[in-house]
Amino acid sequence: MKLFKQWQFTKLRLETFSDAVFAIVMTLLVLELKIPHIDHPEDLNNVLHALREVEPIVFSWAVSFFFVALIWLHHHSIMHMATKSDYGVIWINTFLLFFICLLPFPTALMGEYPHVPIFVMLWGLTFSATTFMLTWFYYYNAKNYLKDTYDKKSVMKNVRLSILGGPAIYLLGAIFAWKSVYISYVLFAVTPFLYIVPLDKEKDS
Repeated sequence: MKLFKQWQFTKLRLETFSDAVFAIVMTLLVLELKIPHIDHPEDLNNVLHALREVEPIVFSWAVSFFFVALIWLHHHSIMHMATKSDYGVIWINTFLLFFICLLPFPTALMGEYPHVPIFVMLWGLTFSATTFMLTWFYYYNAKNYLKDTYDKKSVMKNVRLSILGGPAIYLLGAIFAWKSVYISYVLFAVTPFLYIVPLDKEKDS
């Protein structure tokens, strides 16, 4: 990464491009929500049965949607903490966006086949890889370009804790898919709550 530090990149352009990708992915995710076929829409029981049929698709969409929203939130927070960007930041960010763009595929598979372990595992592995890349992005910026208004020791501690958050829990959920997909779903559903707010705050003035 020392080589990449010689090449600086405009931080604003990186943020703008990333924001556009996040917005597009969140839009693509919602396209997986299809109107179910209802033979007798005047029959409430028939309507409720049809809606239950698409519950897995709605669940996978909702978790993925809020996951992407939280990744965007923390991406913004990390960029706010950084003084500038270099080509190392660019390439780590590129791999992060690679996995973000991949998310609609495993989301659609898991929604369509909610009881098939390999598709649930694929979803968990993709989310684990995405959060790992976000953690690497966090680490690189905190180590090299952290603003003086943040306590570096505290921030690096939070970086280490982040590795035990998303990457590890989603990986665990992927593994548990072969034992019980319902355990995986619980892990997938609760993990985003760990990321509701950023971990770091600026020092008091």
